Amino acid sequence: MNSWKSQLKNDPTEWLLEDTNPSVRYFTLRWLLNKPDYDETVKSANQAIAETSAIKKLLRRQKPEGYWGTDTRPHHGTQGNLQLLMWLGYRGDDNTKRAMEYRIRGCMQKDGSYGVELKGRIVKLPCHGADLLQMMLWYGFQEDPRTKKLLNWLVHIQGEDGVWPCVSKLHPFSCLWATADVLRAYQYLPTEWITPKINESRRLATEQFLDSGFYRYGKTKPSPRWNEFGFPLRFDSDILEVLELIAPYITPDEGRIQSALQNILEKQDDNGRWPCEKHPKGGGWMKKFIEFEEIGQPSKWVTLHVMEMLKSLYEKNGN
Repeated sequence: MNSWKSQLKNDPTEWLLEDTNPSVRYFTLRWLLNKPDYDETVKSANQAIAETSAIKKLLRRQKPEGYWGTDTRPHHGTQGNLQLLMWLGYRGDDNTKRAMEYRIRGCMQKDGSYGVELKGRIVKLPCHGADLLQMMLWYGFQEDPRTKKLLNWLVHIQGEDGVWPCVSKLHPFSCLWATADVLRAYQYLPTEWITPKINESRRLATEQFLDSGFYRYGKTKPSPRWNEFGFPLRFDSDILEVLELIAPYITPDEGRIQSALQNILEKQDDNGRWPCEKHPKGGGWMKKFIEFEEIGQPSKWVTLHVMEMLKSLYEKNGN
């Protein structure tokens, strides 16, 4: 079988390792070069992330109670900021733990579900529950019993077809975006948490994405953004992310991915770099903290995720 790097027109790894973007450097060391957390270069990249103006500014604007801004509701006052810190590779400190506690206590229900109060009723949101699960695993809440409780709720409500329903609606519908969110969280599960039930849950979701051409689930055509790549993804997904999520569980010759894979590969330039094609949906507020990559120009973030997808697809070989 071909090496995953044979799919590249050139190897941009050194470009990704430049000090100009400590977050990309960190994830390149971890994902592409398989460096462990205790490696000195990884620890150095971690420290560089913590010292960036984006991280310092985000933490400086946090309220003592744990939320950000003027909206004190646990979901609304923590969601985006905690996500951005995680996306940038920040491993957390007492400030993030305080924000996580503020959110968990305010949003997790007694049955482990994730709920937000809206017009006098609790609206349960699998998509945001999956986001919280990913954060709990990222910020070191593996030993907290609430983490498994949330995981169990998510697994329990998965539809028989592998797709997670938007259970909060008066007329619930199945949502591929929520399904992508859950698969994002599954990536961070400790090895010992991967039970036969989790494997089956992941298999059903993977098959549904493959059978639906990555998007056709009650839709005749996808949003144009589905075929555009950018970072970060908020309230959004695309064929690159979905293929990255399912790549470890399929083989490169899987017929149902060929069109999407070809679409992705055709976008690289002669240097083996991919362009930024979109900015985060509903992410204008992030400009106060980070500078978005220029649309149409080579993107370190997109290139990193394409390379991680190819590495998973070819090296893990469906296992």
